[in-house]
Amino acid sequence: MRRDAEANHRKILTTATQLFAQLGVANVGMKQLADAAGIGIGTLYRNYPNKGALCLALTHDSIQAFVDQQNAYLDVTQAPPQQQLAHVLRGYLDVRHENQELLTSIETESSPEQLTKLLQTPIYAERVALLTRVLRRVQPASDHDYLQFQADMVVAMFKSRVYTFERYHRHLSTDDLLAYTLKLLNH
Repeated sequence: MRRDAEANHRKILTTATQLFAQLGVANVGMKQLADAAGIGIGTLYRNYPNKGALCLALTHDSIQAFVDQQNAYLDVTQAPPQQQLAHVLRGYLDVRHENQELLTSIETESSPEQLTKLLQTPIYAERVALLTRVLRRVQPASDHDYLQFQADMVVAMFKSRVYTFERYHRHLSTDDLLAYTLKLLNH
């Protein structure tokens, strides 16, 4: 990437982080972001075609850190498989909660085609691989396709609309969501 393009990229991410923290993700428009970053709207859209793509870039590092930390945990833990699953799911719920506004924007600002492409990204594949890995420990007799399906369904269960509904309409805590998800996965 050219030096000026890299500088614009960093400026966009830094400005977005600041504006989103001050005003909330839903309250910041792309024009407002471009103006605050001191760049043209075309430059912003060349880097990020919509706010969902920008939010995806902002969540990438925290999701990657979660995947890396959980894989490191699984590499060394001697905990019972059920406890390992609870640990990984708790981490997943925590990351989901910390990035709630950004993840909601990703899901609402993206077209159905873009959402389908998100399911084919490396970061999605790594999340599913992590969940499949820990599920294999809990259900060693299950085949890979079934475990991968379960992992996909865990991710789907915590899409923003469902997560928000369960947390704020049904008033379920993170502990409730964890306990109920573990029940579902353990038949």
